[in-house]
Amino acid sequence: MLLWFASAFLILAYDFPDTELTDLEIDAAGIIWLLPVSDPAVIRIDAHGGQERFETGIAGLPSGLALSRTGRWAISFQNPGVLLKYDSDDILLEETALSNPGDILFSGLNIWIIDTIRGNVISSSGEVVARNCGNRDSRLCLERTGLGMISGSYGIFLLEAGEIPVRIADTGSACFSKDRILLLIDGTLRIPEGDTLLTDLPYSRISASPDGETVVLWGNALPMVLE
Repeated sequence: MLLWFASAFLILAYDFPDTELTDLEIDAAGIIWLLPVSDPAVIRIDAHGGQERFETGIAGLPSGLALSRTGRWAISFQNPGVLLKYDSDDILLEETALSNPGDILFSGLNIWIIDTIRGNVISSSGEVVARNCGNRDSRLCLERTGLGMISGSYGIFLLEAGEIPVRIADTGSACFSKDRILLLIDGTLRIPEGDTLLTDLPYSRISASPDGETVVLWGNALPMVLE
């Protein structure tokens, strides 16, 4: 299984700061965005060693980071309860008060937000996307066709607005990668069909770029980038 994994991915070297992360996202250019737990900034890192900091100015408790396909981006804060939306030039577009938001996700013109009190995923347009499928440790991601997914201790669910969430695993972290889903459960990377790709990993989270070509394992250790 290890040989199959090595033939499917290349391990890339990035220079990551040694800091605990709330969230990690990858944009279409392959730049990795970090949202630290206690550092009031967003950190962007590229494969050539470049690093850029954007100071949020909020010394609170961040909940989630979201990147749109058009360059907009957003951060949610559990404390204070607020959602900040920026354009591609890092200019603040909107600040919205929210009650205990969790992770967030751009979905078309709307933003999906985890309501950590009720366990629901809600849309910025006001509708409930899915019920009883998320909490503070849950992460959201989106497939190129618009299919969503939420993963965490509540379970891993596929999400479509107006449809009942489809559970594909009882717990863990997941992302869309190319033409498949990757699951990271108890230190084992695998696909829903049951094939194991790698075991004994010191990571608890997994994220992917919009095209699914770049995958990052993170949480509990310095991130590892796979391509």
